[in-house]
Amino acid sequence: MIISKDILDKQVPKEMIPTRLDSAMNLYTYIKYKNNKGIIVYNTNPDTWNCLYSFYEMNHKFTIDNYLFSKENITYRDLIEEYKRIYKKVYEKEQGYTKEKRINTLSKEFLKTFGLKNVTIKEELLPIFELKYSKSKKVWTLYYFENYIASEVDNLDILFAQNIYEQKILPIDSNITSIDGVELASNIPYLLSIEENIKIINNNIIKV
Repeated sequence: MIISKDILDKQVPKEMIPTRLDSAMNLYTYIKYKNNKGIIVYNTNPDTWNCLYSFYEMNHKFTIDNYLFSKENITYRDLIEEYKRIYKKVYEKEQGYTKEKRINTLSKEFLKTFGLKNVTIKEELLPIFELKYSKSKKVWTLYYFENYIASEVDNLDILFAQNIYEQKILPIDSNITSIDGVELASNIPYLLSIEENIKIINNNIIKV
């Protein structure tokens, strides 16, 4: 479940209070290329997840298992604020993963994955928090999605023709939840429902 603004001050059911913190860095590419216009999304693990995602970097993500929140009667806003505090303390200050370093890591992984030489990231989309039951870990997990958009790549021919992952082109439409029978990751339609994000995305379209 996405933690949207309208539920921030509601209390989290005790059985759903997460004991695990997790994160991912997402990079969106909005292209206009060969009669295609939209965001490139990838089915990175069709055998296990079979779900469409933006490009993501998870090799250097922030995770904590067996985490105990500071109180039992807690709102969704409290969850987010406490996550932010521990993220800043552990990931940024103790481990040194500043935003600049995270963006650099995300860029390098994107270039390495698709065999590109250059990607430019100038703007950040609004972050998303999602509370979800992790089937693999069998616990409730609070996920933090850090979202960026590319404003330039050096070779759209290479990016569009990549065959590492099955890919689809997603129109900018928050009502779309699947493409050709494959579900979109739940955070993507929500991201596209936010007007501020749409403005940023439209300002970063990559054309040939």
